[in-house]
Amino acid sequence: MPYVLPAGSNPATTAVQLRLDTPRLFSLMTPFWYAPERPLPAGLDAGLPATAPDPPDDSARWLKVGDERRPPLTDLASVPGVLWGLIASYGRHTLAVLVHDRLSAYADEGAEGERFVRQTAADEVFFQALRDPGRPDFRAPWFRSLVLWAGVSAARYWRFNRPGFVALAGATLGLWLAGWWLAQSIAGPAQPLAAAVLLVVSLVVLGVAGQVAIRVQRSGRTADRWISQALVALTIALLAAATFSSLPWPPVFGLALPGWAGLAALALFVAGSGVLAASPVRRDALLPLVVALAGPWVGLVAGVTVVVLYLLWIPDAFSPASCGPINTVEIPTNTVDGPRG
Repeated sequence: MPYVLPAGSNPATTAVQLRLDTPRLFSLMTPFWYAPERPLPAGLDAGLPATAPDPPDDSARWLKVGDERRPPLTDLASVPGVLWGLIASYGRHTLAVLVHDRLSAYADEGAEGERFVRQTAADEVFFQALRDPGRPDFRAPWFRSLVLWAGVSAARYWRFNRPGFVALAGATLGLWLAGWWLAQSIAGPAQPLAAAVLLVVSLVVLGVAGQVAIRVQRSGRTADRWISQALVALTIALLAAATFSSLPWPPVFGLALPGWAGLAALALFVAGSGVLAASPVRRDALLPLVVALAGPWVGLVAGVTVVVLYLLWIPDAFSPASCGPINTVEIPTNTVDGPRG
């Protein structure tokens, strides 16, 4: 059994107790043990913490999650508020998230040169915990597991390996551009109407970005600034797509410029995936593919959520109260051992 839960736990529940400390932060009050189903490679296993005293047995590599004397804080799955309709902060993945929080905190305690390997080990254990066959009741669906793993892995590269993050971003963008070229080739030459639609949509998105920025500034929710920044980036991408679709491109060596751009984008995807394959976990080579497939749906859910929230909050826009429609709560900056999952 990969999980050893507190004595007297109800097998029909997650069997751990969480105490609500702030609107978004919980304390884990009942420590438990977890052992990965498959041992990690030696290089990654060294990135895990030493086994705590009194493990359940000596047959596995046991990890203790929680501390009775100083309960760790967690915000569970750290899902942004605009994505709560897609992936909940809690559910079958709750115990896996708590394991990941514990190992991520250990990664942050390491020397600068050790943090990437430690966090890689944490993400690998997290994926195993999400798909662990020993407890089907705690096993997340396979695609949701991949999306959660891709999210924490992208954050790992952003925090500890910026060149790897550039490779990930380039490979993802390359796959999107190659897919767009393929779809456009199948559909035939681009029509001026498509460029006009892209232009109108980009202007609408830019207007929403401005309104989001104003409301976020008034509410003081600095953690939500990324929403308006993401909308501005989407506006730029839509304008570029409109320009690319409307201009006549003469052929070069028998192939039109969009075709050369599509081939270059495909090469960028392959090159970026190859760079990520050099990671201690070869599965990282799949990161661009997972992000490219899931990213548009995640962005669509986030965009619809933001638009609907602002429509619902239109009456409050005329209220003197300083509040905003973003359904997140600012996490206090003076907390100790903040969430990692």
